[in-house]
Amino acid sequence: MQFKLCESVINGFKFGCQICGNCCKGKKEGYIFIYKPDLEKLFEYFKCTTEAKKHEFAKKHLEIISQNFVYKDNNTDVKKNYYYDTLVFKLVGDNEECCFLGEKNMCKIYSGRPFQCISYPVWRIILTIKKNWDENLKKCKGINHTNGEFFSKKRILDILKKEFQLEKDFFLEMKAHNFKIKEVYPFLEYINID
Repeated sequence: MQFKLCESVINGFKFGCQICGNCCKGKKEGYIFIYKPDLEKLFEYFKCTTEAKKHEFAKKHLEIISQNFVYKDNNTDVKKNYYYDTLVFKLVGDNEECCFLGEKNMCKIYSGRPFQCISYPVWRIILTIKKNWDENLKKCKGINHTNGEFFSKKRILDILKKEFQLEKDFFLEMKAHNFKIKEVYPFLEYINID
């Protein structure tokens, strides 16, 4: 998969989190998608060793929403836009904060946080669309921070490839189960789908 980075990031950029919490608040900013490797990490972090504990974790912290994925089947040249259910962290309160955002904007599960949290701001939605990059540049003081860590073009592309692979793997698993999320994740059996 090839990614066309916007001109502003083609030569890399620096990032150093300033713990503002802006990337953890608001549906407008988007959801934190949770994929299988993220779930495994979270279940280990929270010691969810039984289906009952996994179910309780999901009921308390996860939400099922619809997402789309553009995919070209092997036997055709036509790309198709698929919509299907996926898991995200619940957003809570008036600020629509991530359910794991704690006091002073500190993450309550920092060592167990999912890939999407770890990789911010290296997201396709931000780095391939100039308007999104410019908006994030305004709201996040950590982007291009003098003391930030440098993200080279190669490093950016490696992260974007991993992000895409997580999405693709989940999509293919959902497709193999006729897009029935409760077959992919049995612990969701009693969770309502809106």
